[in-house]
Amino acid sequence: MKTASSQISPTDRPEHLMGRLKNLVRDYVDHVKLFSRNTRLYLIGSFLMGINFTVFNLFLNLYLKEFGFAEGDIGLVLSSRAVGMAVMAIPAAILLSRVRLKPILLVTSFLFAVFSMFITTFHELTLLMAFSLLSGMAFCFYRVGAAPFYMRNSTPKERTYVFSLSFGMVLLSGMAGSIGSGKLVTVIADYTGDIVLGYQYTIYLGIAIGLISLVPFFMIKSAKPSREENKILFSWQQLKSRGKFYFKVSFSNFLVGLGAGLIIPFLNLYFSDRFNLSPDLIGLYYFVVQFSMLAGSLSGPVLAKRWGLVRTVVITQLASIPFMLALSYTYFLPLAFVAFVLRGGLMNLGVPIVTNLGMELAEKREQGLVNALLMVAWTSAWMVSSAVGGSLIEKFGYTFTMNITVFLYVVSSFTFYIFFRKTEVKGDRETGWTIVRENGS
Repeated sequence: MKTASSQISPTDRPEHLMGRLKNLVRDYVDHVKLFSRNTRLYLIGSFLMGINFTVFNLFLNLYLKEFGFAEGDIGLVLSSRAVGMAVMAIPAAILLSRVRLKPILLVTSFLFAVFSMFITTFHELTLLMAFSLLSGMAFCFYRVGAAPFYMRNSTPKERTYVFSLSFGMVLLSGMAGSIGSGKLVTVIADYTGDIVLGYQYTIYLGIAIGLISLVPFFMIKSAKPSREENKILFSWQQLKSRGKFYFKVSFSNFLVGLGAGLIIPFLNLYFSDRFNLSPDLIGLYYFVVQFSMLAGSLSGPVLAKRWGLVRTVVITQLASIPFMLALSYTYFLPLAFVAFVLRGGLMNLGVPIVTNLGMELAEKREQGLVNALLMVAWTSAWMVSSAVGGSLIEKFGYTFTMNITVFLYVVSSFTFYIFFRKTEVKGDRETGWTIVRENGS
Protein backbone atom coordinates (compact mmCIF):
# COMPACT_ATOMS: atom_id res chain seq x y z
CA MET A 1 0.00 0.00 0.00
CA LYS A 2 1.38 3.44 -1.01
CA THR A 3 1.68 6.12 1.59
CA ALA A 4 0.45 9.65 0.93
CA SER A 5 4.01 10.91 0.68
CA SER A 6 4.97 8.27 -1.88
CA GLN A 7 2.09 9.33 -4.13
CA ILE A 8 3.41 12.87 -4.39
CA SER A 9 5.67 13.41 -7.37
CA PRO A 10 9.00 15.04 -6.49
CA THR A 11 8.16 17.82 -8.91
CA ASP A 12 4.92 18.52 -7.01
CA ARG A 13 6.58 19.00 -3.61
CA PRO A 14 6.34 22.52 -2.13
CA GLU A 15 10.11 22.94 -1.96
CA HIS A 16 10.44 22.06 -5.64
CA LEU A 17 7.65 24.47 -6.63
CA MET A 18 9.28 27.21 -4.55
CA GLY A 19 12.57 26.50 -6.28
CA ARG A 20 10.95 26.84 -9.69
CA LEU A 21 9.30 30.09 -8.63
CA LYS A 22 12.65 31.47 -7.42
CA ASN A 23 14.25 30.51 -10.72
CA LEU A 24 11.49 32.31 -12.65
CA VAL A 25 11.91 35.45 -10.53
CA ARG A 26 15.70 35.31 -10.91
CA ASP A 27 15.34 34.87 -14.67
CA TYR A 28 12.99 37.86 -14.83
CA VAL A 29 15.32 40.06 -12.78
CA ASP A 30 18.31 39.05 -14.93
CA HIS A 31 16.45 40.15 -18.08
CA VAL A 32 15.35 43.44 -16.49
CA LYS A 33 19.00 44.20 -15.62
CA LEU A 34 19.72 44.17 -19.36
CA PHE A 35 17.42 47.16 -19.96
CA SER A 36 19.23 50.22 -21.31
CA ARG A 37 19.18 53.60 -19.55
CA ASN A 38 16.92 55.04 -22.25
CA THR A 39 14.46 52.19 -21.81
CA ARG A 40 14.33 52.70 -18.05
CA LEU A 41 13.70 56.45 -18.45
CA TYR A 42 10.92 55.86 -20.96
CA LEU A 43 9.32 53.35 -18.58
CA ILE A 44 9.41 55.88 -15.72
CA GLY A 45 7.83 58.51 -17.97
CA SER A 46 5.19 56.00 -19.00
CA PHE A 47 4.36 55.37 -15.35
CA LEU A 48 3.78 59.07 -14.67
CA MET A 49 1.76 59.62 -17.84
CA GLY A 50 -0.21 56.50 -16.99
CA ILE A 51 -1.40 58.02 -13.71
CA ASN A 52 -2.83 60.98 -15.64
CA PHE A 53 -4.39 58.67 -18.22
CA THR A 54 -5.94 56.36 -15.59
CA VAL A 55 -7.45 59.07 -13.40
CA PHE A 56 -8.77 60.84 -16.48
CA ASN A 57 -10.36 57.69 -17.94
CA LEU A 58 -11.72 56.55 -14.59
CA PHE A 59 -13.66 59.69 -13.74
CA LEU A 60 -14.27 61.68 -16.92
CA ASN A 61 -17.51 59.98 -17.92
CA LEU A 62 -18.77 59.94 -14.30
CA TYR A 63 -17.90 63.65 -14.14
CA LEU A 64 -19.70 64.38 -17.40
CA LYS A 65 -22.75 62.40 -16.36
CA GLU A 66 -23.04 64.55 -13.23
CA PHE A 67 -23.34 67.52 -15.60
CA GLY A 68 -26.28 65.85 -17.32
CA PHE A 69 -24.56 64.42 -20.41
CA ALA A 70 -26.21 61.21 -21.66
CA GLU A 71 -24.21 58.06 -22.44
CA GLY A 72 -24.43 58.83 -26.17
CA ASP A 73 -22.85 62.27 -25.68
CA ILE A 74 -20.15 60.82 -23.45
CA GLY A 75 -19.43 58.24 -26.14
CA LEU A 76 -18.92 61.06 -28.67
CA VAL A 77 -16.36 62.74 -26.40
CA LEU A 78 -14.49 59.48 -25.87
CA SER A 79 -14.55 58.57 -29.55
CA SER A 80 -13.21 62.03 -30.49
CA ARG A 81 -9.94 61.22 -28.76
CA ALA A 82 -9.76 57.95 -30.71
CA VAL A 83 -10.35 59.93 -33.92
CA GLY A 84 -7.38 62.16 -33.07
CA MET A 85 -5.14 59.16 -32.44
CA ALA A 86 -6.26 57.36 -35.60
CA VAL A 87 -5.83 60.44 -37.82
CA MET A 88 -2.38 61.30 -36.47
CA ALA A 89 -0.90 57.79 -36.14
CA ILE A 90 0.63 57.34 -39.61
CA PRO A 91 1.83 60.99 -39.96
CA ALA A 92 3.38 60.63 -36.48
CA ALA A 93 5.18 57.43 -37.51
CA ILE A 94 6.59 59.09 -40.64
CA LEU A 95 7.68 62.21 -38.71
CA LEU A 96 9.29 60.19 -35.90
CA SER A 97 11.27 58.17 -38.46
CA ARG A 98 12.93 61.41 -39.61
CA VAL A 99 13.53 63.44 -36.45
CA ARG A 100 14.69 62.82 -32.90
CA LEU A 101 12.01 61.46 -30.58
CA LYS A 102 12.91 63.55 -27.51
CA PRO A 103 11.77 67.08 -28.52
CA ILE A 104 8.55 65.76 -30.09
CA LEU A 105 7.86 63.67 -26.98
CA LEU A 106 8.35 66.66 -24.66
CA VAL A 107 6.08 68.98 -26.65
CA THR A 108 3.28 66.48 -27.21
CA SER A 109 3.31 65.25 -23.59
CA PHE A 110 2.86 68.85 -22.44
CA LEU A 111 0.06 69.45 -24.95
CA PHE A 112 -1.70 66.26 -23.88
CA ALA A 113 -1.81 67.58 -20.30
CA VAL A 114 -3.08 71.00 -21.44
CA PHE A 115 -5.88 69.59 -23.59
CA SER A 116 -6.87 67.17 -20.82
CA MET A 117 -7.22 70.15 -18.48
CA PHE A 118 -9.41 71.96 -21.02
CA ILE A 119 -11.70 68.92 -21.30
CA THR A 120 -12.16 69.01 -17.54
CA THR A 121 -12.79 72.77 -17.47
CA PHE A 122 -15.23 73.41 -20.33
CA HIS A 123 -18.76 71.99 -20.46
CA GLU A 124 -19.99 72.57 -24.02
CA LEU A 125 -20.21 69.33 -26.03
CA THR A 126 -18.60 70.79 -29.17
CA LEU A 127 -15.60 72.11 -27.22
CA LEU A 128 -15.25 68.84 -25.31
CA MET A 129 -15.14 66.90 -28.56
CA ALA A 130 -12.60 69.34 -30.07
CA PHE A 131 -10.23 69.20 -27.07
CA SER A 132 -10.66 65.44 -26.87
CA LEU A 133 -9.65 65.19 -30.53
CA LEU A 134 -6.55 67.33 -29.91
CA SER A 135 -5.57 65.37 -26.79
CA GLY A 136 -5.74 62.16 -28.84
CA MET A 137 -3.48 63.66 -31.51
CA ALA A 138 -0.93 64.70 -28.88
CA PHE A 139 -1.02 61.38 -27.01
CA CYS A 140 -0.56 59.56 -30.32
CA PHE A 141 3.12 60.57 -30.57
CA TYR A 142 3.91 58.92 -27.22
CA ARG A 143 2.10 55.73 -28.28
CA VAL A 144 3.51 55.52 -31.82
CA GLY A 145 7.06 56.31 -30.76
CA ALA A 146 7.21 53.74 -27.96
CA ALA A 147 7.58 50.43 -29.85
CA PRO A 148 10.26 51.57 -32.36
CA PHE A 149 12.07 53.26 -29.45
CA TYR A 150 12.11 49.98 -27.50
CA MET A 151 13.28 48.06 -30.56
CA ARG A 152 16.10 50.57 -31.04
CA ASN A 153 17.14 50.46 -27.38
CA SER A 154 16.94 46.72 -26.67
CA THR A 155 18.29 43.39 -27.90
CA PRO A 156 16.30 40.26 -28.83
CA LYS A 157 17.30 38.65 -25.53
CA GLU A 158 15.32 41.01 -23.28
CA ARG A 159 12.90 42.49 -25.84
CA THR A 160 9.80 40.47 -24.87
CA TYR A 161 10.40 41.54 -21.27
CA VAL A 162 10.72 45.20 -22.32
CA PHE A 163 7.36 45.18 -24.10
CA SER A 164 5.74 43.26 -21.26
CA LEU A 165 7.10 45.57 -18.56
CA SER A 166 6.19 48.62 -20.66
CA PHE A 167 2.55 47.56 -20.64
CA GLY A 168 2.94 46.53 -16.99
CA MET A 169 4.27 49.97 -16.08
CA VAL A 170 1.13 51.60 -17.48
CA LEU A 171 -0.95 49.16 -15.43
CA LEU A 172 1.13 49.84 -12.32
CA SER A 173 0.45 53.54 -12.76
CA GLY A 174 -3.20 52.63 -13.18
CA MET A 175 -3.12 50.92 -9.80
CA ALA A 176 -1.50 53.98 -8.23
CA GLY A 177 -4.07 56.26 -9.87
CA SER A 178 -7.07 54.10 -9.03
CA ILE A 179 -6.46 53.33 -5.36
CA GLY A 180 -6.09 56.89 -4.12
CA SER A 181 -8.20 58.86 -6.57
CA GLY A 182 -11.55 57.25 -5.72
CA LYS A 183 -11.13 58.15 -2.04
CA LEU A 184 -9.91 61.64 -2.96
CA VAL A 185 -13.10 62.29 -4.95
CA THR A 186 -15.17 61.40 -1.89
CA VAL A 187 -13.04 63.50 0.49
CA ILE A 188 -13.20 66.60 -1.74
CA ALA A 189 -16.94 66.09 -2.33
CA ASP A 190 -17.57 65.87 1.44
CA TYR A 191 -15.46 68.98 2.06
CA THR A 192 -16.99 71.13 -0.70
CA GLY A 193 -20.46 69.59 -0.73
CA ASP A 194 -20.16 69.12 -4.51
CA ILE A 195 -19.34 65.76 -6.14
CA VAL A 196 -18.58 67.57 -9.42
CA LEU A 197 -15.71 69.45 -7.77
CA GLY A 198 -14.52 66.15 -6.31
CA TYR A 199 -14.20 64.67 -9.80
CA GLN A 200 -12.74 67.87 -11.30
CA TYR A 201 -9.99 68.49 -8.73
CA THR A 202 -9.00 64.82 -8.71
CA ILE A 203 -8.59 64.86 -12.50
CA TYR A 204 -6.52 68.06 -12.22
CA LEU A 205 -4.19 66.34 -9.73
CA GLY A 206 -3.76 63.41 -12.14
CA ILE A 207 -2.83 65.85 -14.92
CA ALA A 208 -0.24 67.53 -12.67
CA ILE A 209 1.39 64.18 -11.89
CA GLY A 210 1.42 63.39 -15.61
CA LEU A 211 3.39 66.56 -16.28
CA ILE A 212 6.25 65.23 -14.12
CA SER A 213 6.89 62.71 -16.93
CA LEU A 214 8.66 65.57 -18.73
CA VAL A 215 11.63 65.08 -16.35
CA PRO A 216 12.57 61.49 -17.34
CA PHE A 217 11.68 62.18 -20.97
CA PHE A 218 14.07 65.16 -20.91
CA MET A 219 16.88 62.88 -19.63
CA ILE A 220 16.58 60.50 -22.59
CA LYS A 221 19.52 60.60 -25.02
CA SER A 222 17.82 59.86 -28.31
CA ALA A 223 19.88 59.41 -31.43
CA LYS A 224 18.71 60.36 -34.89
CA PRO A 225 16.75 57.61 -36.64
CA SER A 226 18.92 55.30 -38.74
CA ARG A 227 19.00 55.49 -42.53
CA GLU A 228 16.85 52.38 -42.70
CA GLU A 229 14.19 54.03 -40.54
CA ASN A 230 14.38 57.18 -42.64
CA LYS A 231 13.06 55.17 -45.57
CA ILE A 232 9.63 54.77 -43.99
CA LEU A 233 7.00 55.57 -46.59
CA PHE A 234 3.40 54.58 -47.11
CA SER A 235 3.32 54.34 -50.89
CA TRP A 236 1.05 52.40 -53.24
CA GLN A 237 3.99 50.20 -54.26
CA GLN A 238 4.74 49.34 -50.65
CA LEU A 239 1.07 48.66 -50.00
CA LYS A 240 1.01 46.20 -52.92
CA SER A 241 4.10 44.32 -51.75
CA ARG A 242 3.39 44.35 -48.00
CA GLY A 243 -0.35 44.92 -47.88
CA LYS A 244 -1.14 41.31 -46.98
CA PHE A 245 1.08 41.54 -43.90
CA TYR A 246 -0.33 44.94 -42.92
CA PHE A 247 -3.87 43.57 -43.13
CA LYS A 248 -3.07 40.46 -41.12
CA VAL A 249 -1.26 42.32 -38.35
CA SER A 250 -4.04 44.94 -38.10
CA PHE A 251 -7.30 43.04 -38.58
CA SER A 252 -7.43 41.14 -35.28
CA ASN A 253 -6.48 44.32 -33.44
CA PHE A 254 -9.33 46.09 -35.23
CA LEU A 255 -11.83 43.48 -34.02
CA VAL A 256 -10.57 43.72 -30.43
CA GLY A 257 -10.83 47.52 -30.54
CA LEU A 258 -14.33 47.26 -32.00
CA GLY A 259 -15.44 45.02 -29.17
CA ALA A 260 -13.63 46.92 -26.44
CA GLY A 261 -14.98 50.33 -27.47
CA LEU A 262 -18.56 49.13 -27.08
CA ILE A 263 -18.28 48.44 -23.36
CA ILE A 264 -14.88 49.05 -21.72
CA PRO A 265 -15.21 52.89 -21.47
CA PHE A 266 -18.58 52.39 -19.77
CA LEU A 267 -17.67 49.76 -17.18
CA ASN A 268 -17.42 52.37 -14.43
CA LEU A 269 -20.96 53.48 -15.37
CA TYR A 270 -21.95 49.79 -15.37
CA PHE A 271 -20.94 49.45 -11.72
CA SER A 272 -22.53 52.79 -10.88
CA ASP A 273 -25.84 52.06 -12.67
CA ARG A 274 -26.29 48.33 -12.03
CA PHE A 275 -24.90 48.15 -8.48
CA ASN A 276 -25.07 51.80 -7.33
CA LEU A 277 -21.41 51.82 -6.27
CA SER A 278 -19.75 54.98 -4.92
CA PRO A 279 -16.71 56.56 -6.64
CA ASP A 280 -14.26 55.29 -3.99
CA LEU A 281 -15.48 51.70 -4.40
CA ILE A 282 -15.28 51.97 -8.19
CA GLY A 283 -11.73 53.28 -7.80
CA LEU A 284 -10.91 50.31 -5.55
CA TYR A 285 -12.34 47.89 -8.14
CA TYR A 286 -10.19 49.45 -10.84
CA PHE A 287 -7.14 49.18 -8.59
CA VAL A 288 -7.71 45.43 -8.23
CA VAL A 289 -8.31 44.92 -11.96
CA GLN A 290 -5.14 46.89 -12.77
CA PHE A 291 -3.25 44.59 -10.41
CA SER A 292 -4.74 41.59 -12.24
CA MET A 293 -3.72 43.06 -15.59
CA LEU A 294 -0.23 43.79 -14.26
CA ALA A 295 0.19 40.21 -13.07
CA GLY A 296 -1.04 39.00 -16.45
CA SER A 297 1.28 41.22 -18.48
CA LEU A 298 4.33 40.28 -16.37
CA SER A 299 3.55 36.58 -16.81
CA GLY A 300 3.32 37.06 -20.58
CA PRO A 301 7.01 36.40 -21.35
CA VAL A 302 6.99 33.27 -19.18
CA LEU A 303 3.91 31.88 -20.96
CA ALA A 304 5.22 32.95 -24.36
CA LYS A 305 8.44 31.04 -23.74
CA ARG A 306 6.38 27.89 -23.16
CA TRP A 307 3.47 28.33 -25.60
CA GLY A 308 4.83 30.85 -28.11
CA LEU A 309 3.64 34.41 -28.70
CA VAL A 310 0.68 33.49 -30.92
CA ARG A 311 -0.72 30.68 -28.79
CA THR A 312 -0.35 32.72 -25.60
CA VAL A 313 -2.49 35.51 -27.07
CA VAL A 314 -5.18 33.13 -28.35
CA ILE A 315 -5.40 30.94 -25.24
CA THR A 316 -5.62 33.82 -22.77
CA GLN A 317 -8.13 35.81 -24.84
CA LEU A 318 -10.45 32.82 -25.20
CA ALA A 319 -10.07 32.07 -21.47
CA SER A 320 -11.42 35.56 -20.71
CA ILE A 321 -14.71 34.98 -22.57
CA PRO A 322 -16.60 33.08 -19.80
CA PHE A 323 -15.83 35.93 -17.39
CA MET A 324 -17.11 38.52 -19.87
CA LEU A 325 -20.35 36.55 -20.16
CA ALA A 326 -20.64 36.38 -16.37
CA LEU A 327 -20.15 40.15 -16.19
CA SER A 328 -22.84 40.55 -18.82
CA TYR A 329 -25.61 38.57 -17.16
CA THR A 330 -25.01 38.77 -13.41
CA TYR A 331 -26.72 41.10 -10.95
CA PHE A 332 -24.75 39.55 -8.07
CA LEU A 333 -22.00 42.02 -7.16
CA PRO A 334 -19.33 39.55 -5.87
CA LEU A 335 -19.56 37.53 -9.10
CA ALA A 336 -19.42 40.73 -11.19
CA PHE A 337 -16.31 41.84 -9.31
CA VAL A 338 -14.49 38.51 -9.77
CA ALA A 339 -15.45 38.38 -13.45
CA PHE A 340 -14.30 41.98 -13.93
CA VAL A 341 -10.90 41.25 -12.41
CA LEU A 342 -10.21 37.94 -14.19
CA ARG A 343 -11.48 39.16 -17.56
CA GLY A 344 -9.20 42.19 -17.38
CA GLY A 345 -6.13 40.15 -16.50
CA LEU A 346 -6.63 37.50 -19.17
CA MET A 347 -7.80 39.71 -22.03
CA ASN A 348 -5.00 42.23 -21.62
CA LEU A 349 -2.18 39.74 -21.12
CA GLY A 350 -1.63 39.51 -24.86
CA VAL A 351 -1.60 43.26 -25.65
CA PRO A 352 2.21 43.76 -25.40
CA ILE A 353 2.77 40.36 -27.04
CA VAL A 354 0.79 41.39 -30.13
CA THR A 355 2.91 44.55 -30.44
CA ASN A 356 6.11 42.56 -29.91
CA LEU A 357 5.11 40.05 -32.61
CA GLY A 358 4.29 42.84 -35.06
CA MET A 359 7.66 44.48 -34.49
CA GLU A 360 9.54 41.19 -34.92
CA LEU A 361 7.74 40.36 -38.19
CA ALA A 362 8.20 43.87 -39.60
CA GLU A 363 11.28 44.99 -41.46
CA LYS A 364 13.31 47.57 -39.55
CA ARG A 365 12.37 50.42 -41.88
CA GLU A 366 8.64 49.77 -41.36
CA GLN A 367 8.54 49.15 -37.59
CA GLY A 368 7.20 52.63 -36.87
CA LEU A 369 4.61 52.23 -39.59
CA VAL A 370 3.49 48.81 -38.34
CA ASN A 371 3.17 50.13 -34.79
CA ALA A 372 1.12 53.03 -36.17
CA LEU A 373 -1.10 50.62 -38.15
CA LEU A 374 -1.69 48.54 -35.02
CA MET A 375 -2.76 51.68 -33.23
CA VAL A 376 -4.88 52.94 -36.14
CA ALA A 377 -6.67 49.59 -36.33
CA TRP A 378 -7.46 49.59 -32.64
CA THR A 379 -8.29 53.28 -32.19
CA SER A 380 -10.34 53.62 -35.39
CA ALA A 381 -12.45 50.66 -34.26
CA TRP A 382 -12.68 52.13 -30.76
CA MET A 383 -13.62 55.49 -32.29
CA VAL A 384 -16.67 54.01 -33.99
CA SER A 385 -17.74 51.56 -31.32
CA SER A 386 -17.40 53.88 -28.30
CA ALA A 387 -19.70 56.37 -30.05
CA VAL A 388 -22.16 53.57 -30.81
CA GLY A 389 -21.69 51.81 -27.47
CA GLY A 390 -23.18 54.62 -25.41
CA SER A 391 -26.30 54.66 -27.58
CA LEU A 392 -26.62 50.85 -27.48
CA ILE A 393 -26.42 50.89 -23.68
CA GLU A 394 -29.05 53.63 -23.54
CA LYS A 395 -31.46 51.63 -25.75
CA PHE A 396 -30.72 47.97 -24.98
CA GLY A 397 -28.72 47.88 -21.75
CA TYR A 398 -25.36 46.40 -20.79
CA THR A 399 -26.10 42.70 -21.39
CA PHE A 400 -26.90 43.06 -25.09
CA THR A 401 -23.88 45.30 -25.70
CA MET A 402 -21.46 43.00 -23.85
CA ASN A 403 -22.62 40.01 -25.88
CA ILE A 404 -21.63 41.81 -29.09
CA THR A 405 -18.21 42.41 -27.53
CA VAL A 406 -17.88 38.70 -26.70
CA PHE A 407 -18.64 37.74 -30.31
CA LEU A 408 -16.02 40.16 -31.66
CA TYR A 409 -13.38 38.91 -29.19
CA VAL A 410 -13.95 35.29 -30.22
CA VAL A 411 -13.69 36.11 -33.94
CA SER A 412 -10.53 38.13 -33.27
CA SER A 413 -8.85 35.22 -31.45
CA PHE A 414 -9.54 32.73 -34.22
CA THR A 415 -8.45 35.06 -37.04
CA PHE A 416 -5.23 35.90 -35.16
CA TYR A 417 -4.42 32.20 -34.83
CA ILE A 418 -5.21 31.46 -38.49
CA PHE A 419 -3.04 34.37 -39.68
CA PHE A 420 0.03 33.76 -37.48
CA ARG A 421 0.06 30.11 -36.39
CA LYS A 422 2.96 29.36 -38.79
CA THR A 423 5.13 32.34 -37.82
CA GLU A 424 6.78 30.52 -34.88
CA VAL A 425 8.86 27.36 -34.65
CA LYS A 426 9.38 25.62 -31.33
CA GLY A 427 13.00 25.05 -30.34
CA ASP A 428 14.49 23.46 -27.24
CA ARG A 429 13.71 24.40 -23.66
CA GLU A 430 16.35 27.14 -23.58
CA THR A 431 15.62 28.88 -26.90
CA GLY A 432 11.83 28.53 -26.69
CA TRP A 433 9.99 29.67 -29.80
CA THR A 434 11.66 31.30 -32.81
CA ILE A 435 9.97 33.84 -35.08
CA VAL A 436 9.85 32.85 -38.74
CA ARG A 437 9.25 35.74 -41.11
CA GLU A 438 7.26 34.66 -44.15
CA ASN A 439 8.06 36.13 -47.55
CA GLY A 440 5.59 38.93 -48.09
CA SER A 441 4.07 37.99 -44.70
